[in-house]
Amino acid sequence: MSDAKVILPFPRPPSLPEFFDILSVKPNGLAAQITERVYDSLFLGSIDLKEEYRRYYCVEYLNLSDYIEMCYGERLGEEELNQQHIFRIKHLPQMVDPSYSDNYLESVLEALDKWKSGHEN
Repeated sequence: MSDAKVILPFPRPPSLPEFFDILSVKPNGLAAQITERVYDSLFLGSIDLKEEYRRYYCVEYLNLSDYIEMCYGERLGEEELNQQHIFRIKHLPQMVDPSYSDNYLESVLEALDKWKSGHEN
């Protein structure tokens, strides 16, 4: 199960208009179409590991931390585990896929981190 490309702890996902704003993308253009695919893969097409653990795996694993570490090989800190959502993103569009040398994954994640820090508690 260690094929997850990104594990993204988040207090709440931004709305699509917020995501456009975070990345300074104007709606209704070509950039918006491409950016919407990124949004879909990060927040709509991903699996919420907290929900998955609660629904299916809480009887099998002692806690969420063990579940994520055993199944996905990722060790998350207490702050990350306390987020409302922990998204597992398996498929990334080419624009943010680290398999490609000219991707924007780090830029998108940095912008999301800045937004997230302003929306926590």
